[in-house]
Amino acid sequence: MAETISADQLGELMRSDSVFALIDVREWGEFSLEQVLGARNIARGSLEKYLPFLVPRRDVPVVFVCADGARSTLAAKTAQAVGYSRVRVLTQGIAGWTRAGGETYGGWSLTGKDYGERLLVHEDVPEMTVDELHRTLAAGERVCILDSRPRSEYRASHLPGAHSAPIGHIALMVTDLASDSTVPVVTNCAGRTRSIIAAHLLRRMNLPNPVYALKGGTGAWRIAGWGDELASGDDPALAPSSPSSLAAAAEFAMRLRSEDRIALVTPSEVRSRIAANELLYILDLRPGAEYAAGHIAGARLCDGTQVQFAVDALVGVQNAPIVTVCDGHVRATVAASLLRGMGYSNVAVLEGGYPAWTACGYESEVGAPFEIDYGEPAWLARFLQDFPSGLGKPRELPVPGIEAARRGATFVSADALCATLGTPRAPVVIDLRGAGEFAIAHLPGARWLSRGWLELRISEVARADARVVLYSRNDTRSVLAALTLTALGYRDVAVLQGGFENWKRRALEIEDGFGSQPELEETATAEIGLFGVGKFGYSNERMARYLKDEEALGRRHRKPGAAPL
Repeated sequence: MAETISADQLGELMRSDSVFALIDVREWGEFSLEQVLGARNIARGSLEKYLPFLVPRRDVPVVFVCADGARSTLAAKTAQAVGYSRVRVLTQGIAGWTRAGGETYGGWSLTGKDYGERLLVHEDVPEMTVDELHRTLAAGERVCILDSRPRSEYRASHLPGAHSAPIGHIALMVTDLASDSTVPVVTNCAGRTRSIIAAHLLRRMNLPNPVYALKGGTGAWRIAGWGDELASGDDPALAPSSPSSLAAAAEFAMRLRSEDRIALVTPSEVRSRIAANELLYILDLRPGAEYAAGHIAGARLCDGTQVQFAVDALVGVQNAPIVTVCDGHVRATVAASLLRGMGYSNVAVLEGGYPAWTACGYESEVGAPFEIDYGEPAWLARFLQDFPSGLGKPRELPVPGIEAARRGATFVSADALCATLGTPRAPVVIDLRGAGEFAIAHLPGARWLSRGWLELRISEVARADARVVLYSRNDTRSVLAALTLTALGYRDVAVLQGGFENWKRRALEIEDGFGSQPELEETATAEIGLFGVGKFGYSNERMARYLKDEEALGRRHRKPGAAPL
C-alpha cells in the first residue's frame, strides 16, 4: 500500500529544492480543465509506458494525483510493480488540494505559459493588439512582423508580410530581419506565450527597434474576423544568417550565460555522469533533421522553438539536472535561459555542443526520437511535425510486461469483429483511448471507458459473463487491460488485432460523437483542444477559451490593486 501525502505537505515539497515528480494520472481532458501547476500528466492507462521515460530513475520520489485519490492509488500499485520504490498518493486528490486552499489552472504546458505571463507582468513587455496591427498594415505603415513559431506552423498560415523567425533561431536572425532601427518589431505566435517570450528575448538583446508582442497572436486575428487575410507557404526572405547577425547572437549568448549564471559542462563531465547512471536530462535543441543525423545517446529531441511547451513532456522530475545541447552555444544557451526563467534551476550548456561531443569520440546514435503520444494527441502530433518523415517514425518506448501480456491475450481480427457488430452476437466493445479520440472517431456502438477507469467502472458497462472486446490505438493498452479484466473475473475477453489504427486502415465503418455518453462532451472537447478534425476542428470559441486560460495565469503575478491586463 502506497503512503499518502497531504495537500499541505505537497505544498511544502513543491516549494523546496527537493528532487521529486508530481504525476497526475487523470485523463488528458480532465487534466487540461483543471490541474496543479507543476504536475505532469500521464493518464493511468499509459503509465507503464511513459513513467520510466518521464521519471527515468526508479528511486526518485513520485507523488500521484487524481480527482479523489482512487485512480492515483491504483497508479501507485502499478508504479511499485515496475520498480518505483518511493511512491506516495495525494490524499483526496484534486478535491483535497482545492479544499486546503490550493490553486488549480486550466490548459496544457503550463510551466512555459506561466513563465510567459510572468514576463508580461514583471518585465512589462509591451503588447500590440490585433486591431492596432491591422490598422497599421492597412495604412501601409512599415512594421517588421516576426513569427516565433516553428516553420511548419508558419507555412500553414501566418500574418500578411510576416517573417519566419522561430524562437530557437530568432537571436541568430533578428539583426538581419530588423536592420532598420526605426521600424517597430512585432512578435507573434498562435496565442500568447511564444510572442511574449520572443519579445522578451529581443529586449534582452537590446534591439534598438520598438518591440511589441502581438496580443492573442493569429488566434485573436482569426477571432477578429480576418482569418481570410492570413497567408501560407514559405518565407521568401528566408536566408542564412549573415556573419554580423551570427556575431551578435554569439555575444548575446555569452551575456546570457553571465547574467543568468548558466554553467558550461564539458563533454567528458557529461559522459562521466551518464556512465555513473546519474539522473540527467539531455535536451537536444537542434531541429529534427540534425538530431536524426546524430545525437548523444539518450538525448531527447526538444526543438529550441518549442522548449517552453515541450519540456513538460520531456522532463518529469522537479529540480533535476538538465544539459542543453545544440551545434554550438547560442540555441542551447537561449533555451537554458528560458528554462532557468521557468524555474529549472539546475541547467547547464554542453561546451562546444554536439560537435565537441563527436570530436571526443563519445557514443552517439542516429535516427528518430522516442514516440511521445501522451498528452493532447493533436498538439503532440504538431510538435513532431518538424521531424522529417523520410527519416523514419519515432521509436516505440519499451513497456514492461507487454510481451507476456500479448502471449496470454485472445485476439479478434477486424473483419471478424465487424461481421458481428449490429447482430445478436455482438460483444460489448470498449474503447480505451482518450475521450477526445473517441469523439472524433470510434467503432460503431462502442462504449468509451479508458484503461484508467477500468477497475472502477467496468461493472457499469459489462457483466462478468459478457463477451468483451477491447481496443486502443494499437494494442498495448488493450492487452494490459485484458489482464486486468481477467483478474476481475471476466471470462470472455478479446483484443482487437492491430487496434483502431488497423480498423481505419481497412476502411471499416466508424462513428463520431459521444454515442450514448453525452457526459463526455466537456472532457472530450478539452482533450481535442484547438486542432481537431471534422466537426471537432478549429473553432474561435475554443481559441478564446485557450487565450482565457493563459490570461488566468497572468493574474496570479499581478500585485493587488493593479490595473487589469
